[in-house]
Amino acid sequence: MRKLLISLVILILATPAFAQWRRANLYGADVRALIIDPSNPDTLYLGTSGGEVYVSTDGAKSWQNPRGGIPFPGYVVDHLVVDRKGRLWAACWGAWGGGVIAVSEDGGRNWIRRDAGLEDFSVRAIAIDPHDADFVLVGGLTGVYRSTDGGESWSKISDQINVESLALDPRTHDRIYVGTWRQGTRTDDGGKTWKLINNGMVLDTDMFSITIDRYNPDKVWVSTCGWVYNTPNRGENWTRYRDGFNNRRIHDIELDPCDQDSIYAGSVAGLYHSHDGGKTWYSIGDESLVVNTIALHPQRPGRVILGVEGDGVYLSNDDAKTFTRTCDGLRNLTITSVAADAAQPKNVYASVAFGGESSGIYRSTDSGTTWTRLATNDLPQVLSLVVTEDAEVRFLAGTEKGFFWSSDGVQWTQAQPASFPIRVDKVLRFNNVRYFAATSEGVFTSRDSGKSWYRLAGADNRAVDMAIGNLGDKHALFALTSAGVIAFDGTQWLAIDGAPAKGRTLAVRGTGEGQLVFVAGAQGVKAGRVNADAKWSEVEAPDAQFASVFGGWRSNDSFVFLTSRQQQQMLVAEPRESEWRSFPLPSRTAEVTSVALDPFNPDRLYVGTLGEGIFIYEGKSEKYEAKKKVAEAVAGTN
Repeated sequence: MRKLLISLVILILATPAFAQWRRANLYGADVRALIIDPSNPDTLYLGTSGGEVYVSTDGAKSWQNPRGGIPFPGYVVDHLVVDRKGRLWAACWGAWGGGVIAVSEDGGRNWIRRDAGLEDFSVRAIAIDPHDADFVLVGGLTGVYRSTDGGESWSKISDQINVESLALDPRTHDRIYVGTWRQGTRTDDGGKTWKLINNGMVLDTDMFSITIDRYNPDKVWVSTCGWVYNTPNRGENWTRYRDGFNNRRIHDIELDPCDQDSIYAGSVAGLYHSHDGGKTWYSIGDESLVVNTIALHPQRPGRVILGVEGDGVYLSNDDAKTFTRTCDGLRNLTITSVAADAAQPKNVYASVAFGGESSGIYRSTDSGTTWTRLATNDLPQVLSLVVTEDAEVRFLAGTEKGFFWSSDGVQWTQAQPASFPIRVDKVLRFNNVRYFAATSEGVFTSRDSGKSWYRLAGADNRAVDMAIGNLGDKHALFALTSAGVIAFDGTQWLAIDGAPAKGRTLAVRGTGEGQLVFVAGAQGVKAGRVNADAKWSEVEAPDAQFASVFGGWRSNDSFVFLTSRQQQQMLVAEPRESEWRSFPLPSRTAEVTSVALDPFNPDRLYVGTLGEGIFIYEGKSEKYEAKKKVAEAVAGTN
């Protein structure tokens, strides 16, 4: 695969333009940052928890990814700022530690890091002097840093820990407000001395955002874990406002630039509005939305734009009386399962999870080009989806709260047992009436097409994945559990002696003596042959860290797919092929969660990802040359 030579000093990766891949038009995003360009009211920038930055040039009606890929993989884009030179700044914190401070001079197409010496700093806030684009402040878990040269160098000006928010007085950048997980502080001399500003505040007040009144900079609002506060005197005294709020956790507060008495507050239970300067509040719209950020602009009176956790963007042009979801182009969705319909050509289903109102089951009737959300009746988060040819039990879903079945994908019935919640990570079809499931309570099975389930005796440990294979000449169910790999031969469970102790996915390829069992996880992928006595004999597998394996079927042929961010490829062990074959990952950052083969087109497959939506591959695989001896390891499987 062609290597890109990048002179950029940031870990930014572009999406390769492979002609065989196309992205499904399934839209949504987990929005963490949303801003309007001060110089252009119809240009907006959006940051996601998946490290993506999007831009809209039509007032949030549609969105594009200017880079064509994820600029900050592994990071949460928590704050975006446009400085007076028109440069776009991003402040990110890492899901596994560290952070990124970066700047783009072309609207997010290319980025340059501006965090030399702060690579391990978990950045949670950024502020830039509106009069001096090179004066930049960042705050995070271990303090506050200042740069006076556009991020070329940094100096620490505060040891405040767990900084959540920052604000600069527009009259002088020597006055800085710092909000932390426990109240806030202020400096009036550029950080030489600091003063605790908490008079009137509850002790454990987490200050999520700080908003300075543009007409009176001495007046400051903060959104907190305990409603909202206002000060008329730079924090010397605070008044808490909560009248009308149905919940206390407020993520953002914004002052209407066209009406000094109009204030909006975004909360974990929807949007709130005040018409009397914050004294009283009332709820607007859907209280199921978690509003992370609000965007207003003085040149667009009446327009209110919301960035919502897991569910993208909502737009109002009538002072928040009505809202429209506007997510076209946003593809920051977590796909937990993809299932192709073996009875209907071009029909494919996908489950979206952890996406707020975006969560649910979607159907495409044109091979993934367009999608429609099925109006399911309060179905929990779907983790595994099976589509069958059975007219009565057409769909089976394993969810965070048990098993469900449906004849039409719209009306669902909870299967037994329904008396206690069971997390169902994988549902596996054995035949028309027999199913198995990997759950938080062990391995379950159904003998009536999924209408009722019971736990198999001796399988009490949590199971995360499973596959059908053989032990000697007997069919067997292999399960990856918290106690390692075990197999059920129809009468008893057997621990696989010598098998890997840990992993997150499992797959089986081939039958008889040539059968290989694969276990993959953070430490790579292991492959082994398992004999009739349940003993594991390891064989060589691809060198792939942070790997996953997936089984797939077309007609009676079984496939094994192996994905790895390290290799930047997806490997496939195909029927009647002794060698591994390969094709590129759909993006350089894709973490695959599900693979489904098209039953009617041998050159098409569907791939679900963690945070990047669905990709469709159409084309042939190529011979995998990089690891010649890997092919030899599976040569006996056919």
